Amino acid sequence: MPSSLIQNNITVIIAHRGSDRHLQGVILDLQLWFNDIVVVGPYCNLITEKIDDLKKAWVKTDSFNLLELWEKGIRSKESSWYLLLESREYLSTVLKESILETAKSNPGQKTWFPIKRNIILFKQRLKYQLQWTHDPISGLLFCGVEKTPELAYLMSLDKLPLTGESNYFGENNIFEGIQNTKYRADQAADKLYQENPSLNKLKLTSKALIGPLPNIFRNLIVCRGIREGFEGFAFSLLDVMSEVLGYLRYYEKYIRSGKQTQDQLNSVKKVLVIKLRGLGDAVLATPVLKNLKTFMPNVSISVLTFNFCTALFENNPNVDEIHGLSGNSSSHEIKKIIKALSDKKFDLIINLHSRNFSSKIAKKIKARWRINRSHFLREKYSDVLIGCDHELDRTSIERDLDCLRAIGLNRIEKKPEIFITNDEIKWTEGFLAQEKINPLKKLIIIHPSSSQDNRNWGMERFVVLSRMLIDNHGHQILGCFSEKEQSVAKLLREQVKGVFIHAGSLRKSIALISRADLMIDNASGPSHISSALNIPTIVLMGPQDYKNTYYDQDIHKEKSFLFYRDVPCRDLLMSQCLPPDPCQNRICMDHSVEAVLKKSLEILGHDNG
Repeated sequence: MPSSLIQNNITVIIAHRGSDRHLQGVILDLQLWFNDIVVVGPYCNLITEKIDDLKKAWVKTDSFNLLELWEKGIRSKESSWYLLLESREYLSTVLKESILETAKSNPGQKTWFPIKRNIILFKQRLKYQLQWTHDPISGLLFCGVEKTPELAYLMSLDKLPLTGESNYFGENNIFEGIQNTKYRADQAADKLYQENPSLNKLKLTSKALIGPLPNIFRNLIVCRGIREGFEGFAFSLLDVMSEVLGYLRYYEKYIRSGKQTQDQLNSVKKVLVIKLRGLGDAVLATPVLKNLKTFMPNVSISVLTFNFCTALFENNPNVDEIHGLSGNSSSHEIKKIIKALSDKKFDLIINLHSRNFSSKIAKKIKARWRINRSHFLREKYSDVLIGCDHELDRTSIERDLDCLRAIGLNRIEKKPEIFITNDEIKWTEGFLAQEKINPLKKLIIIHPSSSQDNRNWGMERFVVLSRMLIDNHGHQILGCFSEKEQSVAKLLREQVKGVFIHAGSLRKSIALISRADLMIDNASGPSHISSALNIPTIVLMGPQDYKNTYYDQDIHKEKSFLFYRDVPCRDLLMSQCLPPDPCQNRICMDHSVEAVLKKSLEILGHDNG
């Protein structure tokens, strides 16, 4: 072959996926005609070394989508002419000459020159021109001076025939055919999304039922695949599989993944965030509000939470409306709140802890999209799947923020926030003065209570610790309680001489906590409040999943300390910890008073410099 033939302006892009048995041979066959050859595909050490020996470029990518492979190759090279091939395709001499002759022309606009193939399938040459519905055909592309890597438009370009044909070695066996079917299904999903980005589950189902029928007719009857015997029937069956799986892949890749919602975020005007859990969980939900408002400043954000948690969201500049629900709400109250919220016509609902109760409420509130985030339980009635395949101690904050990541909003801030008013600060100053709390001494706030008894370190230990801090070290102890915890507050006052007590509204407790030098608490709401307020905090962990589930190390590593015992009975779903038969042994709560005292003094001493 004359060496002058290698001097041309064509860049060959070889899309490599699946078997590599032909790749080296294809390159050897092409390099006598084309000098600029690029292989694009997943990295393979053995074959890549051979390609390097041939001094050909390799663009590494994990994609198996032919269009994506070709597009990536086009981006890697500047050229007017691109010959787009697969790694198991040999060109006839007549076809090569036709390509070179065509590349001497100047079509004046983008033009596509498809290649006619002879197909070898399952080691048998086909007699007829069967064609995969969702595999693009190889060919010569003229781009001109305008570089256009997006190839979805190929079918709409002007087409001119090339003389000659290629010999395409398809799948060797059914197993390889099934393997490539998943790649074709992915291509089918991508194409369908480009054409119909707003399909819902109902429309997808109807298309999946009738969509493959024309392809079956074309392959078996029009293209005479029925006369190919086994190869023809197998080809048609695999093609139908890729079509049907393409609809399933569309649902998985674009709807459940959040991509469909992400692409339409500019139409979202109203968002409802649901957190029907305890105080601590509500505090941990605030980073979602912060990030939502940062990314979508013009969106109206409403919050639905339990009545006892509404105070945590008051004065939050990221919240436009707060809606409360009783802890033991009646069916009438639930229906009323569902109707009221449905009238708001939300575009997006984000349920940050989807158990049966909150999931059913979220389902009944009218909205365009819903995201129901669970932990290791099934997510119900959700348009976007967050999933539970994550590290065991992935923090609650990160899991909440996964709801935003699923729709393309990567977090910029994850620290919880609570906002205190000037009036609340003034009230706090008055309370401290009235109780004669010395501003020159350290103030330690304790909360020797918990909504679940099996998470309580124990009143007797809090009593001993408080006495030591007061009598031996001259610090001040303030027991902070809710209005429902009056009996616990009374018990603490009776057993600890010189202790101060506050049992009142949550907003006043928040204001008092903001003035503490140290907070000591069970793993309950007040410890999350103090952390959100940047108050040094000691948390006495019990059966709280895994160590970092509710206490993010990035947030708590500087000013907080977690007493945590890694006990063998702790499991993924706390099967021995929670009701109906909660654990009475509580070895996970065996934190000694001496150890807690030592850490308290260490933190307070550090504050003293």
